[in-house]
Amino acid sequence: VKETDSEKVVFLTFDDGPDEDMTPKVLDVLKKYGVQAVFFVVGSKAEKHPEIMKRIRSEGHLIGSHTFSHSPFFPMRGRKYVSAELDMADEAVFRHTGSRIRLFRPPFGVTNPVIGREVRRRGYITLGWSIRSLDTLTGKSREEVADRVAARLHHGAVILLHDRLPDADMLLEMIINEALAKNVLLER
Repeated sequence: VKETDSEKVVFLTFDDGPDEDMTPKVLDVLKKYGVQAVFFVVGSKAEKHPEIMKRIRSEGHLIGSHTFSHSPFFPMRGRKYVSAELDMADEAVFRHTGSRIRLFRPPFGVTNPVIGREVRRRGYITLGWSIRSLDTLTGKSREEVADRVAARLHHGAVILLHDRLPDADMLLEMIINEALAKNVLLER
């Protein structure tokens, strides 16, 4: 993330991966357009897909933590649980990329003072989003989701997507093309 360019660039972020089928396809689209993204990975999935983790890193994308297990109960647990989840996620990423975590996005975007203290203690930067794609909603076509994102595109936007969903690659390509048509730059 280039701070000096943040007002004229749109940032693509992906949660919940890596996914065995979709993440490589998403990476192919990013490579085709020469675009960088941030992948907020689930540590347990990083453990299952080390080659995908290596590819994400080798292609220059940023990797952030989305905890180890992506539990919906994460914000309701105590400091020991939160700390263990963050430790395990960091170790999984380090084991397969050689990089330590610097970015964090809590599951479902939900945080609390315990999580905040643990994140600050580790020196993580929490990154939210300004455009929620709603790509996880059933009953929405990829075209409808892309149109939703396109209508909200603005300089400095952080777009929330998920690289575990069917046709995530197709959706990504539609969003990239919409951004290019609107002369909005993407992180390169």
